Amino acid sequence: LGVALRLHWFCAYLFMANGVLYLLGLALGGGWRALIPQRGDVVAGMHMIRYYSLAPLAYVLRRPLLHPMHPGKYNALQKAAYASVVIAGVLVVLSGWAIHKPMQLYWLAAGFGGYNAARVWHFCLMCFFILFVVPHVVLVLADGWDTVRSMITGWSSRVEQGSQHEVH
Repeated sequence: LGVALRLHWFCAYLFMANGVLYLLGLALGGGWRALIPQRGDVVAGMHMIRYYSLAPLAYVLRRPLLHPMHPGKYNALQKAAYASVVIAGVLVVLSGWAIHKPMQLYWLAAGFGGYNAARVWHFCLMCFFILFVVPHVVLVLADGWDTVRSMITGWSSRVEQGSQHEVH
């Protein structure tokens, strides 16, 4: 159990460092602007839900299905998902500390509804991250090595130097 706990904390600190780097990148690179909700995002989100719900059926029936247009870098569902990851990241760290040091951080555990409730919060939030990360990794790998390289280096062979077009 001791080895598993050390591995858990090692991964937790990697997770926290990744979160800090992500927030730093959003702040310094101005990427946070793309996550600000817009007036029509609720309606646009419903259009995206409809599209994603019908896409498998359209594929099977070999019928064209037009992708809803959206201004900006992310569609409404992507904005909601990426913004919720930041909130969930903060909550999972706080709930983890609440269950790791329930006597010293009694006020934090109480904020989650007690020690046992903090454990439930922590578990549910980790399930959320698994449901978020696994499809993203699958989609990146399915898109090819160029996408993996561009995520790490910021350079893509699909985009000519000086081009302002985004790769999707």
